[in-house]
Amino acid sequence: MNAPAEPRRSQRIVGIDVCRSIAILLAMLSHTLIEFRVFHFVGDAATVPRFLIQMAPVTFICLFGAMLEIVYKPRVEGPRRASALRQLYIRALQCYLLYCLTIVVMVLVGDISVGYALRCILMLGASPYADILKFYALALLLAPGLLSLRLRFGLVPLLGLGLGIQFIWPLLQQIPGPPLVFGREYLEMPLGFLYGGGEGVGGPSLLHGLSLVCIGMVLGHAVTRFLDPAPGGRRRGVMLLGGLFLLAVIASALMWNWSAPFATVQGIADMSLRNENHPIYFSLGLGFTVASVLLCVLALDVFQRSWGSRLQFMGKTSLFTFSFGNILLYASPDPHRGLATAALMAAVFFALICAQSYLFMRLMMPAAPDAPLAWKALTGRFQQLVRGLQQPISGAVDAVLSRRRAAPDVPPRNPA
Repeated sequence: MNAPAEPRRSQRIVGIDVCRSIAILLAMLSHTLIEFRVFHFVGDAATVPRFLIQMAPVTFICLFGAMLEIVYKPRVEGPRRASALRQLYIRALQCYLLYCLTIVVMVLVGDISVGYALRCILMLGASPYADILKFYALALLLAPGLLSLRLRFGLVPLLGLGLGIQFIWPLLQQIPGPPLVFGREYLEMPLGFLYGGGEGVGGPSLLHGLSLVCIGMVLGHAVTRFLDPAPGGRRRGVMLLGGLFLLAVIASALMWNWSAPFATVQGIADMSLRNENHPIYFSLGLGFTVASVLLCVLALDVFQRSWGSRLQFMGKTSLFTFSFGNILLYASPDPHRGLATAALMAAVFFALICAQSYLFMRLMMPAAPDAPLAWKALTGRFQQLVRGLQQPISGAVDAVLSRRRAAPDVPPRNPA
């Protein structure tokens, strides 16, 4: 057995990268199986696999918060603050534009009308699969505020905010539905996306997703302490990880439907509890996330095993995967030919999603010195193309930030 390693503070935490990649793989697998109606053909036999797959969104949203704590917090509290915040805003705009691209593709393939597409682009509609990009765009936009809260007051307010959002779920359920606008329910979907009100929008809502981001920042701190070689560092990390896991287990046990135990499993599997933003969905997902992260960190960072490390490409290309992977599904044909055909097409398209994400990662990596000239030329041109597409995005963010810096301070008004 290898001796436990002592990772440097600047070293990436491979276990978190792999855990996030696996969660994204499971999410895209779920999208593929739903798109080709495999779950429909299989029926109740797929309940347990669907239950496990539904843990994936909680995992990668929590690990988004962990990334803020592990990667961005050290930058924001140091001399690279402006650069780090700029990067967050650029990523937010990238997410939004990729979301808009998926909406345009849905129009081109005939899934939605132009009018409904405009509603989606204005964040007044909902789209299958790609709404995670809309969530990430807003979460990245709000991330500087969460980081400021973290640096000024510590982790306790973030943990309180994350748990408090879950505690007020019964109150949110009592909020009356929005009024009609021109005789139509235009406000149902945006309110459903914001806090889980209204109808027709899947969970998690933005509010409940941000609660996971806050708890994920605590999880990220726990992992860094767990890997800290300083005396008492690992002990504190173990206590934090154990506390989060115990909290998730107790909360799940208290909310579980013990009179009909399988009903809770079914409610998670068919996404009804997730779409209601029910707290048990998040508590079960948190327990699954903490256990998965601990397993991956122990194996890959402490004992430095190599299994699963090749899956990191999915985490490194998450925005590409969530956009172009779902675009591939939007453009796919409808099977309607039975389970065998549906399963075969799902397998083919899932393989294509993985292959295009892996190819994108390879094309964005510097070519090896001994690589063929054709490959060097291809990667160079592709990276130049991507930089050209990113330049207007960076320029737009820089223009907004420069205007904010140049805006004169408004003097206080004199009392009358």
